[in-house]
Amino acid sequence: MSSILEGLNEAQKEAVLYFGSPLLVLAGAGSGKTRVITHKIMFLTEEFGIDIDRILAITFTNKAASEMKERVKNALGLEKEPSWITTFHSLSAKILRIEAQHLGYNRDFAIYDEEDSKKLLKDIVEEANLDKDLYKPERLKNIISQIKQNLDESLLDFYEMQLPHIRAIYEKYQEGLIFANAMDFDDLLLNVVKLSKENEEIRQKWQDMFDYILVDEYQDTNKIQHEILKLLVGGRDCITVVGDPQQCIYTWRGAHPENILDFENDFPNTKIIKLERNYRSTQKILSAANKVISNATGRWKEKVLTLWTDKEEGEDLKLVKLETDKQESAFIAHQIKQLIEKEGYKYSDISILMRMSFLSRNIEEALVRFSIPYQIIAGVRFYERAEIKDILAYLRFAFNPKDIQAFKRIINLPSRGIGKQTLNKIQKFYVEDWYQALKDSYESLSNRIKLNLQPFFEVIDFIKEHGNEKPAESAKYLYDVIGYEDYLISKYPKDYEERIANVQELFNALAELQKRGKTLQEFLEETSLEQAQDKIENSNSVKVMTVHAAKGLEYAVVFVAGVEDGIFPSGRAFEDIEQMEEERRLFYVAITRAKEHVYLTMAKYRSSFGSSYNETKPSRFLKDIKEYLKVLSSKPKTERKSLKFQNSQPSMLSGTIKAGQLVMHDVFGKGVVKEVTPPKAKVIFEKVGEKELLTKFLKVI
Repeated sequence: MSSILEGLNEAQKEAVLYFGSPLLVLAGAGSGKTRVITHKIMFLTEEFGIDIDRILAITFTNKAASEMKERVKNALGLEKEPSWITTFHSLSAKILRIEAQHLGYNRDFAIYDEEDSKKLLKDIVEEANLDKDLYKPERLKNIISQIKQNLDESLLDFYEMQLPHIRAIYEKYQEGLIFANAMDFDDLLLNVVKLSKENEEIRQKWQDMFDYILVDEYQDTNKIQHEILKLLVGGRDCITVVGDPQQCIYTWRGAHPENILDFENDFPNTKIIKLERNYRSTQKILSAANKVISNATGRWKEKVLTLWTDKEEGEDLKLVKLETDKQESAFIAHQIKQLIEKEGYKYSDISILMRMSFLSRNIEEALVRFSIPYQIIAGVRFYERAEIKDILAYLRFAFNPKDIQAFKRIINLPSRGIGKQTLNKIQKFYVEDWYQALKDSYESLSNRIKLNLQPFFEVIDFIKEHGNEKPAESAKYLYDVIGYEDYLISKYPKDYEERIANVQELFNALAELQKRGKTLQEFLEETSLEQAQDKIENSNSVKVMTVHAAKGLEYAVVFVAGVEDGIFPSGRAFEDIEQMEEERRLFYVAITRAKEHVYLTMAKYRSSFGSSYNETKPSRFLKDIKEYLKVLSSKPKTERKSLKFQNSQPSMLSGTIKAGQLVMHDVFGKGVVKEVTPPKAKVIFEKVGEKELLTKFLKVI
């Protein structure tokens, strides 16, 4: 036992050793909460003799789950990773792969991502001939998600006042999912609750599956996740949850902070243990964070933690006031160079956080100009790229031929001459699935289409037979047989090389999957549940992200840009007390990502729509921490331009293109000039990455 408790402080030890009733661990930022969970798992296996696969540990990102699996595997000397250290969505998908038939699905069901769901909703709106501006797929998806996450279909009554057809759309959407043998992200959770409530035998089966349950980041759970836990725990005391109400920053996407505030009501005789010792930050940073959160109001007050550390006092937080947003970005880049060259930091020690992602444009421009390597933690994720989704849609369809969105994506890709008319003809033969409908309709199709369909049949049959055991070979076979490389070259003449490289990277991922002994279906599930943090590189680069994306991460030096009223806190929060409280918690999260240095930057004038400047006001949160701030004012030599010059309209001249300039291209949009070698320039575009092209096609902004 001594080795399990080694290195833990008294509060952490108490949390690891307590089993008398449900346990709520209130764990502040940087207080070692993951250590508590992993050591408690070790204690359960080594001292109580509980099999590792009878312990369920849930966290909120695939990245966090992978790290926890690795820690436990190494600590216990396991040959393979524990099966049930997972996320809520992955847990639900696992349960439903086993129990799907009880809900009218088969176990090869597809998991629809946002794009699939929006396409289905778009089809429904078009079929019903509804107003496309009023019934936008994104708006509809948000409403449907809200209804599901709150377990409350009565919300449809409220939305019907604005959208009279919303109830019919909701019903059609659910019918469409079932018809396609598909579930969206919310359905994964909802169907587990439905299954458990409607079938006592299944509920008991899954309760009996686990002897103990642990949950991390409990403040981020929504109503339906809370419900899943209650169903899995039953009347037992076998649960420990760890969370921090001060870091609840996801109410906008369904997180229900009352879950942690009311935990004692749902799980009687709850014991509460507080972890307030911080192992991450200096005392100055913690004092500022404590001051920010001490001004929280309402029910949060009773569970506010006071963080402390025995590390050094550290330096004051630095508030840097610049004249313009361009100067703000230049200061950040210049200061990063100073930290690297004079203080011995690595680029990977540094993060730039922002409340709103639009701030990244100026920041990226400055980082390029100062030759600073960086990674944006956002944007189009790898598995959302068109060429990756194309290949994955073929693989998905082979295992789930009911999947209409996958079918529509691939049936004419590359072109086989199959238009709407042919699709309608195929649909008339539909009985069980689209693959069989295609085969049954085959004789009624033109000779040209029949010929073009031969590679399609060949590929789908090959994947069905070999996909799970040989995923990499199956994907490569598909790529060759359908002539996908030629398709990419003809469809994307500007950047086909990058797209081909992305597909090659997919092959590498599938080969790695093969080595790990996982099936293709497991891979498809993992990729559909991928999150932004999962793709953070270990490279020596500055990480640029929103504060929301930074949750759970830590860096030696943190820059928080745009610390102004209207940006941080967001202007939307001014009329809503609850939203303002969430902004306060978000500011607390931003500060507590830092180990050693915090730079808060603001601009006196910030550009609006690229041409005019508005005067700003400092963030109201700065008043709370003024005693911990050292105020600096800086105007880097490289940025001493007059406001009058910066206010000028975009120039149409292209002959004066220089490195570091922001430019516009008719096809690729906005970008930053990386390098000029007349008559060409290398430009990093916001949406499509780096391109080399003639300067005459660029307009200076």
